[in-house]
Amino acid sequence: MTNNNGAAIEEFELKKYHAGCTGMFWRSDPTGKTSLKSNNDWPRDGAKLRGQVLVTANGEKWLLATHVLQRGDTEWKTAPEGAAMPFEYNQHYYLE
Repeated sequence: MTNNNGAAIEEFELKKYHAGCTGMFWRSDPTGKTSLKSNNDWPRDGAKLRGQVLVTANGEKWLLATHVLQRGDTEWKTAPEGAAMPFEYNQHYYLE
C-alpha cells in the first residue's frame, strides 16, 4: 500500500513490555513539517496503526501515522494531522 506521494504505508500494533498505562498519546511529527492538530483518538493498548516509517538523523525510528484501528473496532479512523509514534518509548511501549 502507498500514499498519494508514493511512500509505502505499513501497519504495526502498539504493544507494551509491562503493565501500566492503557495507551500512548500521539506525538508530534519529529521532522517538524506538520504540527499535531489534536490528540483525539490516541492509540490504546493493542491498537493497530498505519503510516509511513521514518528514521531521523539521530537514528530514531518513527511512524508518521495516517490511520488507527483501536482494539475491538472494525473500522479504521484517520489519525490527526501531524500524528506520529516512536517505535519504542521509555522501555514501556513499542510498535511491532
